[in-house]
Amino acid sequence: MLLLPAPKPVHLAPEEIEPFEYRLRVPNDARAVPIARGAVRAALAAHGLSELMGRAELLACELLTNAIVHTTDAAELRISWSQWEVLTLTAWDSGDLPPSPPSAPHPYDDNGRGLTLLRSLADNWGYFASPHGFTCRPSKAVWCSITRTPSSHPHA
Repeated sequence: MLLLPAPKPVHLAPEEIEPFEYRLRVPNDARAVPIARGAVRAALAAHGLSELMGRAELLACELLTNAIVHTTDAAELRISWSQWEVLTLTAWDSGDLPPSPPSAPHPYDDNGRGLTLLRSLADNWGYFASPHGFTCRPSKAVWCSITRTPSSHPHA
């Protein structure tokens, strides 16, 4: 495994952070999740958004894990920062079914908390299906967005 040095945080004023987008296409392999976590960390550090790292890494891992667990093909993680100072994380996968509604997992279950975490940590989230998604076949994208100051409104 290739180990990269930890990214050095860049300190930029909010108005100095230009919009950006990174795309990481990964195989349907659980080893892709920590690689994606490192990509999120590196992108945010390089763009002076280190204060978003904790939430963004966890959310990206949950999105990508769900994409890998519930499909059999490659997935793609998109990390984007907009001119409105919103970080959006999007996981594309080859599934065309909507994400299952969050349910209360048993305290000893090892899984089943992904969408619950998404709802509680993201400022906004959703999904959409595409008849010709990133794989030129039916697919879906599950996305979430966060800002520097988490919203205080309850999530739907």
